[in-house]
Amino acid sequence: MTHTNFNIPIIILAGGKGQRFISQDTLPKQLTIISKCPIILEIILYYYKNGFNFFIIPLGSKKKFFFNFFKNKKNINKYNLNIVTKNKLVKKNKINILLFDAGIKSNKFVRIKKSIRLIKEKKSIIGVCYGDIFANIDFKDELLNFKKSKAEAILVGYKENSPFGHLDIKNNLVKIFIEKPKMDKPINIGFYFFKKEIFLDIKSNYSIDLESSFLPNLAKRKKLKYYLHDGFHFTVNSQKDLLDIKKKINKNKNFLSKL
Repeated sequence: MTHTNFNIPIIILAGGKGQRFISQDTLPKQLTIISKCPIILEIILYYYKNGFNFFIIPLGSKKKFFFNFFKNKKNINKYNLNIVTKNKLVKKNKINILLFDAGIKSNKFVRIKKSIRLIKEKKSIIGVCYGDIFANIDFKDELLNFKKSKAEAILVGYKENSPFGHLDIKNNLVKIFIEKPKMDKPINIGFYFFKKEIFLDIKSNYSIDLESSFLPNLAKRKKLKYYLHDGFHFTVNSQKDLLDIKKKINKNKNFLSKL
């Protein structure tokens, strides 16, 4: 276990509607066990291993499942959790979890805003990630790049392989067939660090969303930095993605040790 302590709270966005995961009565994908623990715990444990120990989870849809899981005494002991409340503060040697109901209609931006209000200590940087993505990101390097810059935020990009075979054409003849090459333009995989103050002057306007308006505005003002991740990455967007990653784990029990 690393002795680094970045003292940066991480907001995990796991309260979305999850419309691709069947009904309201089914387990949310973030709590689906794919190896030894649920997806959201795999993400938290990787952050914890890399020097972060305070996690805020703003909930909306299916909130009862998350409350039941994280407040279960067996899980608290098993995963070394400390459930932060008004009367129970952050502990250094624990994985600190603060859960709250952010509202069923709250979007990503609003959930971040509501989470920041609950951070009592004076923090200049906050981390944000989506609750359905695995990636072995070098957070230390990413933060160093961020702190050296004049940017207000940094996101992690990743060059995915195309799901298709690509053709190199000359004179209407196939010159080369390239099987699922790396794409030239990276995708945003949903890991961020922000300077906290950029959220404070903006009201919790439900018309502002993280990806469609807030981030593009930062980019327009040249305040959004980019960090390229070239390691492991896997996003669980659908039931098929869940089956795919479970197959990989079944074939190689150490698959997630890449994290």
